[in-house]
Amino acid sequence: MIMTEYFGDPIVAAYFHIPFGLKSEEERVREIDRCLAAVKEAKATSMWVLISNVKDEGVRYLLNRALSLGLRVVPVFQPFISIVEHPEVKIVCADGSTSDDPRYFNIGCFNHPYLMEKTKELVKDFLEQFKDHPALYRIAGLPLISFIHEAYYRTDVPEFGGGPLKPCCYCEHCIEKFRESMKKKYRGIEVFNSKHGTNFRSWESLEPPREPSNPSFWKEWLDFHADIIPSFLHEIIGFAKSIAPILSTHELNDFYPCTYQCVYSGNDIWRMAKVIDVGHEDMYPLEFDHRYVIYVYEYIKDAVRAAMDFDGLYTANGQSFNSWLGYKIPVASMFEQVYSCLAHGSLGLVWWVDWNQLDLWAKTKRPNEEYSQLVGALKDYEISKAEVALIYPWTSMELKRDDTYCMDNLLFYMALVRSSIPVDIVSEQQVAEGILDKRGYKVLCTVGCPVLPPEVAAKIRAFVENGGVLIQDYEGQGIGEFKSAYPELVLQPSAEHVIYTIKADTPLLSRLNGKIIAIGIGSLCEDLNVDVGSKIIAKFEDGKPALVAVKKGSGVIIKAATLLGWDYSNYPGHYDFAVMFPFIIRRDENVRKMILGLLEEAGVQPPAESTNPDVEVGVWRGKEDLMVFVVNHLDQGSTSTVTVNLSSDGKYMVQDFFSREACQVRQNGRKITFKVDLANFQGKAYILKRIP
Repeated sequence: MIMTEYFGDPIVAAYFHIPFGLKSEEERVREIDRCLAAVKEAKATSMWVLISNVKDEGVRYLLNRALSLGLRVVPVFQPFISIVEHPEVKIVCADGSTSDDPRYFNIGCFNHPYLMEKTKELVKDFLEQFKDHPALYRIAGLPLISFIHEAYYRTDVPEFGGGPLKPCCYCEHCIEKFRESMKKKYRGIEVFNSKHGTNFRSWESLEPPREPSNPSFWKEWLDFHADIIPSFLHEIIGFAKSIAPILSTHELNDFYPCTYQCVYSGNDIWRMAKVIDVGHEDMYPLEFDHRYVIYVYEYIKDAVRAAMDFDGLYTANGQSFNSWLGYKIPVASMFEQVYSCLAHGSLGLVWWVDWNQLDLWAKTKRPNEEYSQLVGALKDYEISKAEVALIYPWTSMELKRDDTYCMDNLLFYMALVRSSIPVDIVSEQQVAEGILDKRGYKVLCTVGCPVLPPEVAAKIRAFVENGGVLIQDYEGQGIGEFKSAYPELVLQPSAEHVIYTIKADTPLLSRLNGKIIAIGIGSLCEDLNVDVGSKIIAKFEDGKPALVAVKKGSGVIIKAATLLGWDYSNYPGHYDFAVMFPFIIRRDENVRKMILGLLEEAGVQPPAESTNPDVEVGVWRGKEDLMVFVVNHLDQGSTSTVTVNLSSDGKYMVQDFFSREACQVRQNGRKITFKVDLANFQGKAYILKRIP
């Protein structure tokens, strides 16, 4: 639960490195002063300062100078270990190579004792000197501290044209920790061997796998690997709290979300979230691509919300700098980022800044002002509860090792967002622990999740049997014991098709009858094993079923023979190319409407609807009133008619949050409709007030 005090002083901040390499101390002081003044001028209230050396007098000067300007500081502990001077800390890959490039901000293996030693030294030195410094940003009296910027197992730079990340780490410390962990989990080596079909004689002879031929053993190793960074964070945060009471945070996506390479980088959002107090994510819309991926920017926010148990505070990243590749970020997108954060529940924002291009940073002033006021106003509101859950495909990432499925998951998510459908991105572990019942979802989507752990598949079958609706797309061949919840629905895991045509007999889908859908990934189709009683929703060109509804117990399985996300689109958010070059960036609105119709057939009612899918709507509910955020995801003006679905009877009025100007509305029972006119990338906030 978010502390009430937070809303009076929300996080609006900028990341900052203490300058180094300048000719004199006077130059460094001037540079710090210049940057702090720019932060103040842009109406940010704090700085997140990366700290690698507490002995640097620049730390003390910055804290004191920030205090004099009324700014606060969140220290971001970033130990620096030279892998040139300390080659023993290097990450060891499955092929025997090591991670040797210091440009990766590579601080070595998180199981290496030297890294823990140096990190504790850094934390201890800072807290002993500055734990009571009045410049520290506090929530309910407790200073907020961020632990370890870019904590990952980095072995290459695939996002800049390098090779993919490699399986790791096979250093002596990781192998020993793996043995200890497995011994604690299984107790006897014979139990371990029985589980994985191995024949190790003793725990001392246990060696981790270096390739995936044994899927259960491979998954065991990668799951262990995913616990290394959370364990490191847990220990170092506990150490810090033994010195002074603090609140902890950490970037929960040090590597990019929903790519199979996360399983090699060691970044599992949910595992890391368990050991921190305040969630944070480090994702920009123009992260490494000259194309603007706003839907990945939003995806990570919904994932972090779920990882923080839905009611915890979580903050986001903002981008006020141009791409390292030279591509320029649209200036107006500062507003789009702010309103995307609000629509998806991120109630704190930390901008990355190009301190050599402060004119771009200055453009955040108005967005910062609006964001601060809106976050403060949300104290008495709750974000609309999702009726739809989408599983994060962790096991598929581990075993399939193919981002085709990950992108399917992301593209399907984009279809939901462009229909203004709230969605919870949940982990397999959360499903195993019973979240489907606890949250009362109407629909679960395992899109882009072709393989699942058996215990997760069992929970999904129970969900369907008890009345839930499951949407499952192409799955192909299972891997060992890891399959979908209903593998029997696949007759042939590989088939060749080109198109399918919608042929439904239900009211919400029949309006699309005759619409022809081109298959997004033609090589990934399957033939379905369909019972006589199944309802066919779409057929391939040869008459075989492409999409069916199968009754199971009290629930229904919507089974697709194709990758639904790819059928809809081929990239999550090219604001420029999608408009200018639709033959390059494909979005099939009939697929989005079909998905929306399937959800509506399942009883899902979006809290609000937009006639323009480029205008997203997010709703927060108060005791009587509602806060509605609308955001234009295009770099051009857009209009839309917004319909808000009310949860109670009564007459309502709609006001612009800032001007308090009343909007013209049309109300029909529990539906209230008004028009919005937005400039490029603009966001707006409206209050729906009950009329006494």
